Amino acid sequence: MKSYAGRSDVDYELELELSYAGIWVVKLPECMRSDPAYEVHTVIVGDLLGWTFRRYWYYWVCKGPGIPVDIAEELHSRFGKEVRVAGHCNCPSPREWYKGLGCGEYHVDTKEGLKALADTIRKCADTVLKSEQSR
Repeated sequence: MKSYAGRSDVDYELELELSYAGIWVVKLPECMRSDPAYEVHTVIVGDLLGWTFRRYWYYWVCKGPGIPVDIAEELHSRFGKEVRVAGHCNCPSPREWYKGLGCGEYHVDTKEGLKALADTIRKCADTVLKSEQSR
């Protein structure tokens, strides 16, 4: 992904990145655009099943209620270098970094990785829904 650090003219590009992954695009109030806590000055964030997606330098920071470790390990085996557990540059596995617990933060470096994470989150939600319906 391109570096958008310090930019405030990239809302459309961010909407495209989120839409490609099937992530709900949320537009914040305009007064949020210049929040100094964020590297990219945008009002565009993503939302998917309790997960938030916020664009930083050249990657998305994705935080949510967690992905069970077995499913997180599947994602890591395919996309571990571009969907980085807790943003760690050495790309440890979810089991290693979170000591067997669920993974609730990723930094995502590619649009394919963003889509893979979104698909994994939907898969988790579908699994929970099916489990609840079978009770």
